[in-house]
Amino acid sequence: MKKEIFIETKNVQLLRKAISAALDTEKGRPGMVAVWGEAGTGKTRAAQTIYAEIGYYLRAMEGMSQCAFLQELCFEVKGIRPRGVHRCKTEIISELDGRREAIFVDEADRLNVGRIEDLRDIYDMTGCPVVLIGESGLLTKLEARSRIIDRIPESFRIAFGKIERMDVSLYAKKAAELNLTPEACALIHAEAKGNFRRVHNLMLSIESAAHALGQEAVDAELVRKAISREGK
Repeated sequence: MKKEIFIETKNVQLLRKAISAALDTEKGRPGMVAVWGEAGTGKTRAAQTIYAEIGYYLRAMEGMSQCAFLQELCFEVKGIRPRGVHRCKTEIISELDGRREAIFVDEADRLNVGRIEDLRDIYDMTGCPVVLIGESGLLTKLEARSRIIDRIPESFRIAFGKIERMDVSLYAKKAAELNLTPEACALIHAEAKGNFRRVHNLMLSIESAAHALGQEAVDAELVRKAISREGK
């Protein structure tokens, strides 16, 4: 399997569109972004790919204190870790004010709501979109604070759903140079339940079986054999 293969699924396209619109949103108007979905749907990979083009990325760690969180964000934005919450926030705001770059915060559902309020302050003061990424519980946490959820327009709330069959076929072609028959593609999609991470894991077994046979075409029978081996 080729490494670092990224495909533009429908989920990714929706996220790109929301972030593009958020970057064009006038300072002072609602323009934060929320992305949520079950593990394995590709949220983190999408965020890492997009942030490399237009912003900053921070992964939230379980139990992060306010100071530790803001220090890590300040280091990502400015390359320094000041002592003290106020100085961290001041340095971040000073560095970002007037710039149109997004701040991506992954695993945001782990954050104490106070840290999300810190991000809201930074957004309000700079106008730089904050993109909150997490699992399904994220939306519930955001909806509990009206001053947070009111800054996230409906069109900027992206539920990462299951990937589609065409995504499975495209991934097989780009990552493993395999051509799936429609039946094989449907079988993989059903077995993985539309979860991108499961598709990847299953594709490793399918690729191995296809190479052993010296073929690039994959039919349903080969997929069934790979699934059978996975279950052992």
